[in-house]
Amino acid sequence: MPRILLVAQDKGGSGKTVLVRALAECLPSAHLIEIEANRRLVELEDRVSFFPVRAERGEINRTGGAAARAEFDGPLNAIAAAQGPVIVDVGANTAGSLLPLIGEAQARYARRGVEFGLLVVLTSEPGALANAPVLLDLAKPFTAARFAVENQIEGPVDAKALKAFKDVTLTRLERLSLDERANDLLQKGGLHFIGEDLTAAEDSLADRFGFAEAGRIVEDLTRFRAKAMQAAGPAARWLEG
Repeated sequence: MPRILLVAQDKGGSGKTVLVRALAECLPSAHLIEIEANRRLVELEDRVSFFPVRAERGEINRTGGAAARAEFDGPLNAIAAAQGPVIVDVGANTAGSLLPLIGEAQARYARRGVEFGLLVVLTSEPGALANAPVLLDLAKPFTAARFAVENQIEGPVDAKALKAFKDVTLTRLERLSLDERANDLLQKGGLHFIGEDLTAAEDSLADRFGFAEAGRIVEDLTRFRAKAMQAAGPAARWLEG
Protein backbone atom coordinates (compact mmCIF):
# COMPACT_ATOMS: atom_id res chain seq x y z
CA MET A 1 0.00 0.00 0.00
CA PRO A 2 1.68 3.26 -1.12
CA ARG A 3 1.84 5.93 1.56
CA ILE A 4 1.88 9.59 0.57
CA LEU A 5 3.05 12.27 2.99
CA LEU A 6 1.93 15.77 2.05
CA VAL A 7 4.12 18.51 3.59
CA ALA A 8 2.32 21.83 3.59
CA GLN A 9 2.23 25.42 4.81
CA ASP A 10 0.70 28.12 2.64
CA LYS A 11 2.78 30.85 4.27
CA GLY A 12 6.23 31.16 2.71
CA GLY A 13 9.39 31.22 4.81
CA SER A 14 8.21 28.65 7.36
CA GLY A 15 11.08 26.20 6.77
CA LYS A 16 8.82 23.67 5.03
CA THR A 17 11.36 22.69 2.40
CA VAL A 18 14.00 22.12 5.09
CA LEU A 19 11.63 19.60 6.69
CA VAL A 20 11.07 17.99 3.29
CA ARG A 21 14.84 17.62 2.96
CA ALA A 22 15.05 16.14 6.45
CA LEU A 23 12.36 13.60 5.54
CA ALA A 24 14.32 12.70 2.42
CA GLU A 25 17.37 12.07 4.62
CA CYS A 26 15.31 9.92 7.01
CA LEU A 27 13.93 7.81 4.19
CA PRO A 28 16.38 7.52 1.25
CA SER A 29 14.06 5.09 -0.55
CA ALA A 30 11.21 7.62 -0.81
CA HIS A 31 10.41 9.38 -4.05
CA LEU A 32 9.59 13.09 -3.89
CA ILE A 33 7.04 15.23 -5.70
CA GLU A 34 7.79 18.94 -5.69
CA ILE A 35 4.92 21.34 -6.47
CA GLU A 36 6.49 24.78 -6.61
CA ALA A 37 6.91 27.81 -8.84
CA ASN A 38 10.63 26.97 -9.17
CA ARG A 39 12.57 23.78 -8.57
CA ARG A 40 14.42 23.84 -5.25
CA LEU A 41 15.27 20.23 -4.41
CA VAL A 42 17.92 20.06 -7.11
CA GLU A 43 20.45 18.18 -4.98
CA LEU A 44 18.12 15.15 -4.84
CA GLU A 45 18.30 14.82 -8.62
CA ASP A 46 16.23 11.97 -10.08
CA ARG A 47 14.50 11.21 -6.79
CA VAL A 48 12.30 14.25 -7.48
CA SER A 49 9.42 14.75 -9.91
CA PHE A 50 8.92 18.49 -10.32
CA PHE A 51 5.58 20.05 -11.24
CA PRO A 52 5.57 23.86 -11.65
CA VAL A 53 2.68 25.89 -10.27
CA ARG A 54 1.89 28.92 -12.39
CA ALA A 55 -1.55 30.13 -11.31
CA GLU A 56 -1.40 33.01 -8.82
CA ARG A 57 -3.57 33.03 -5.72
CA GLY A 58 -5.63 35.99 -6.99
CA GLU A 59 -6.47 34.16 -10.21
CA ILE A 60 -7.31 30.98 -8.31
CA ASN A 61 -9.71 32.86 -6.04
CA ARG A 62 -11.25 34.80 -8.93
CA THR A 63 -12.09 31.62 -10.82
CA GLY A 64 -13.28 29.67 -7.79
CA GLY A 65 -10.26 27.37 -8.00
CA ALA A 66 -10.67 26.54 -11.69
CA ALA A 67 -7.31 28.11 -12.58
CA ALA A 68 -5.55 25.58 -10.37
CA ARG A 69 -7.43 22.39 -11.23
CA ALA A 70 -5.79 21.44 -14.51
CA GLU A 71 -2.26 22.30 -13.42
CA PHE A 72 -2.57 19.82 -10.56
CA ASP A 73 -3.25 16.94 -12.97
CA GLY A 74 0.45 16.08 -13.11
CA PRO A 75 1.05 15.62 -9.37
CA LEU A 76 -2.36 13.98 -8.85
CA ASN A 77 -1.51 11.45 -11.56
CA ALA A 78 1.95 10.87 -10.06
CA ILE A 79 0.39 10.15 -6.67
CA ALA A 80 -2.02 7.67 -8.22
CA ALA A 81 0.89 5.86 -9.89
CA ALA A 82 2.99 5.61 -6.70
CA GLN A 83 4.49 2.21 -5.93
CA GLY A 84 6.13 3.09 -2.61
CA PRO A 85 6.52 5.93 -0.11
CA VAL A 86 6.28 9.45 -1.54
CA ILE A 87 7.02 12.82 0.05
CA VAL A 88 5.06 15.69 -1.52
CA ASP A 89 6.46 19.20 -1.07
CA VAL A 90 3.36 21.39 -1.48
CA GLY A 91 4.44 24.92 -2.34
CA ALA A 92 3.33 28.10 -0.58
CA ASN A 93 -0.19 29.29 -1.49
CA THR A 94 -0.90 25.87 -2.98
CA ALA A 95 -2.16 23.52 -0.25
CA GLY A 96 -5.49 25.33 0.11
CA SER A 97 -6.30 24.45 -3.51
CA LEU A 98 -4.65 21.01 -3.69
CA LEU A 99 -6.00 19.39 -0.53
CA PRO A 100 -9.69 19.69 -1.52
CA LEU A 101 -8.91 18.07 -4.88
CA ILE A 102 -7.28 15.12 -3.13
CA GLY A 103 -10.28 14.92 -0.81
CA GLU A 104 -12.64 14.77 -3.79
CA ALA A 105 -10.62 11.89 -5.26
CA GLN A 106 -10.21 10.05 -1.94
CA ALA A 107 -12.39 7.06 -2.86
CA ARG A 108 -10.58 6.62 -6.18
CA TYR A 109 -7.18 6.76 -4.50
CA ALA A 110 -8.37 4.26 -1.87
CA ARG A 111 -9.27 1.77 -4.59
CA ARG A 112 -5.62 1.94 -5.65
CA GLY A 113 -4.49 1.33 -2.09
CA VAL A 114 -3.09 4.84 -1.62
CA GLU A 115 -2.96 6.12 1.96
CA PHE A 116 -2.35 9.78 2.88
CA GLY A 117 -0.68 11.58 5.76
CA LEU A 118 -0.17 15.31 6.28
CA LEU A 119 2.65 17.22 7.95
CA VAL A 120 2.18 20.94 8.51
CA VAL A 121 4.89 23.35 9.60
CA LEU A 122 3.97 26.05 12.10
CA THR A 123 5.96 29.01 13.32
CA SER A 124 5.26 31.94 15.63
CA GLU A 125 4.58 34.12 12.57
CA PRO A 126 0.82 34.86 12.77
CA GLY A 127 0.02 33.89 9.19
CA ALA A 128 1.75 30.51 9.44
CA LEU A 129 0.24 29.83 12.85
CA ALA A 130 -3.27 30.59 11.57
CA ASN A 131 -2.86 28.55 8.40
CA ALA A 132 -1.68 25.31 10.04
CA PRO A 133 -5.02 24.29 11.66
CA VAL A 134 -6.89 25.21 8.47
CA LEU A 135 -4.80 22.76 6.46
CA LEU A 136 -5.09 20.07 9.13
CA ASP A 137 -8.90 20.41 9.05
CA LEU A 138 -8.98 20.25 5.24
CA ALA A 139 -6.99 17.04 5.28
CA LYS A 140 -8.69 15.36 8.24
CA PRO A 141 -11.34 13.48 6.19
CA PHE A 142 -8.82 11.69 3.97
CA THR A 143 -5.64 11.34 6.06
CA ALA A 144 -4.67 8.33 8.15
CA ALA A 145 -2.07 10.33 10.11
CA ARG A 146 -1.45 14.02 10.77
CA PHE A 147 1.71 15.66 12.03
CA ALA A 148 2.83 19.17 12.92
CA VAL A 149 6.36 20.49 13.42
CA GLU A 150 6.86 23.62 15.47
CA ASN A 151 9.76 25.31 13.69
CA GLN A 152 11.25 27.81 16.14
CA ILE A 153 12.99 29.76 13.37
CA GLU A 154 11.23 32.90 14.64
CA GLY A 155 11.11 31.85 18.28
CA PRO A 156 8.86 29.44 20.22
CA VAL A 157 5.16 29.27 19.47
CA ASP A 158 2.94 30.40 22.33
CA ALA A 159 2.05 27.41 24.53
CA LYS A 160 -1.66 28.28 24.46
CA ALA A 161 -1.65 28.24 20.65
CA LEU A 162 -0.02 24.81 20.64
CA LYS A 163 -2.95 23.36 22.57
CA ALA A 164 -4.99 23.60 19.37
CA PHE A 165 -2.84 20.81 17.91
CA LYS A 166 -3.78 18.15 20.47
CA ASP A 167 -5.19 15.77 17.83
CA VAL A 168 -1.94 15.58 15.83
CA THR A 169 1.58 14.28 16.50
CA LEU A 170 3.52 17.43 17.39
CA THR A 171 7.31 17.73 17.35
CA ARG A 172 9.70 20.67 17.59
CA LEU A 173 12.66 21.93 15.56
CA GLU A 174 14.66 24.13 17.90
CA ARG A 175 16.23 27.31 16.61
CA LEU A 176 19.97 26.88 16.18
CA SER A 177 22.56 29.57 15.64
CA LEU A 178 24.33 28.73 12.39
CA ASP A 179 27.47 30.04 10.75
CA GLU A 180 26.43 32.39 7.93
CA ARG A 181 27.88 30.15 5.24
CA ALA A 182 26.36 27.08 6.90
CA ASN A 183 22.94 28.71 6.70
CA ASP A 184 23.52 29.56 3.03
CA LEU A 185 24.48 25.95 2.28
CA LEU A 186 21.46 24.72 4.22
CA GLN A 187 19.16 26.57 1.83
CA LYS A 188 20.95 24.93 -1.11
CA GLY A 189 20.63 21.34 0.02
CA GLY A 190 23.30 21.15 2.71
CA LEU A 191 21.58 18.32 4.60
CA HIS A 192 22.16 15.95 1.69
CA PHE A 193 25.66 17.35 1.07
CA ILE A 194 26.69 16.57 4.65
CA GLY A 195 24.84 13.26 4.89
CA GLU A 196 26.20 11.81 1.67
CA ASP A 197 29.94 11.86 2.51
CA LEU A 198 31.04 13.85 5.56
CA THR A 199 34.79 13.55 4.90
CA ALA A 200 34.48 14.64 1.28
CA ALA A 201 32.18 17.50 2.31
CA GLU A 202 34.69 18.81 4.86
CA ASP A 203 37.58 18.56 2.41
CA SER A 204 35.59 20.45 -0.23
CA LEU A 205 34.62 23.19 2.24
CA ALA A 206 38.21 23.50 3.50
CA ASP A 207 39.38 24.12 -0.06
CA ARG A 208 36.82 26.92 -0.43
CA PHE A 209 36.76 28.58 2.99
CA GLY A 210 39.77 27.34 4.93
CA PHE A 211 40.26 24.64 7.54
CA ALA A 212 38.82 26.50 10.55
CA GLU A 213 35.62 27.77 8.93
CA ALA A 214 35.03 24.43 7.22
CA GLY A 215 35.01 22.82 10.66
CA ARG A 216 32.38 25.26 11.92
CA ILE A 217 30.21 24.75 8.85
CA VAL A 218 30.36 20.97 9.11
CA GLU A 219 29.64 21.07 12.84
CA ASP A 220 26.63 23.37 12.35
CA LEU A 221 25.14 21.43 9.45
CA THR A 222 25.68 18.07 11.13
CA ARG A 223 23.96 19.32 14.29
CA PHE A 224 21.09 20.88 12.35
CA ARG A 225 20.65 17.76 10.21
CA ALA A 226 20.28 15.60 13.33
CA LYS A 227 17.74 18.01 14.88
CA ALA A 228 15.71 18.29 11.66
CA MET A 229 15.63 14.52 11.17
CA GLN A 230 14.52 14.09 14.78
CA ALA A 231 11.65 16.55 14.24
CA ALA A 232 10.63 14.76 11.05
CA GLY A 233 11.07 11.32 12.62
CA PRO A 234 7.46 10.40 13.55
CA ALA A 235 6.21 11.32 10.07
CA ALA A 236 9.09 9.44 8.43
CA ARG A 237 8.35 6.31 10.46
CA TRP A 238 4.68 6.46 9.48
CA LEU A 239 5.64 6.91 5.83
CA GLU A 240 7.99 3.94 5.94
CA GLY A 241 5.20 1.80 7.36
